[in-house]
Amino acid sequence: MAKTVSPRGQARGRVLEAALALYTERGVSGTSLQMIADRVGVSKASVYYQFQSKDDIAMTVIRPVFEDIERVVRIAEALPTHEARRAVAFSGVIELVVRHRHITRVFYGDPAVGRLLEDHQDYKEAGDRLSELLAGSDAGVTSRVAVSVLVSGIFHSAADPDLSDLDDAQLRTALLECSHRMVSTIGADLDAPSPRAGF
Repeated sequence: MAKTVSPRGQARGRVLEAALALYTERGVSGTSLQMIADRVGVSKASVYYQFQSKDDIAMTVIRPVFEDIERVVRIAEALPTHEARRAVAFSGVIELVVRHRHITRVFYGDPAVGRLLEDHQDYKEAGDRLSELLAGSDAGVTSRVAVSVLVSGIFHSAADPDLSDLDDAQLRTALLECSHRMVSTIGADLDAPSPRAGF
């Protein structure tokens, strides 16, 4: 039997849907609590009954992404080798980016979101643990930059309007193939002096 959603749960859902729609149109910083209330068709006091603040709404919208990051980190950290941990971490990142493609499209690169995340230590710690899984605890500068470029590219691909014609399966397959090719170049060898340096 399907679980019944409480009226308050339904009200929260409507607020979150309205907020995400407005974030898509105006960004997080360009969306006010009053705009969200107007979109839902309720008073601002009614929105305050569901959420403590505008920031609380934004963090609730983005929370599923970080819950998935934490899940990926837990699974990957349990594996015995760095290569296995890295492979699972990258595939997990791709899966969650595709699964939350609309949220990624709205929030990726939004400075207001970056400021919000700075105040949530648990999210920052999850991000730091993921970075260590991807690059390795003893990664050199070039490897760290390579991982940063790859992860940023994965998130950007989900947000890129030029790729909106790709369905989720196409995007997932292409990202897995690209990341597999690039990950094979990330390692200690990247931090060795290049004989072509200074070309």
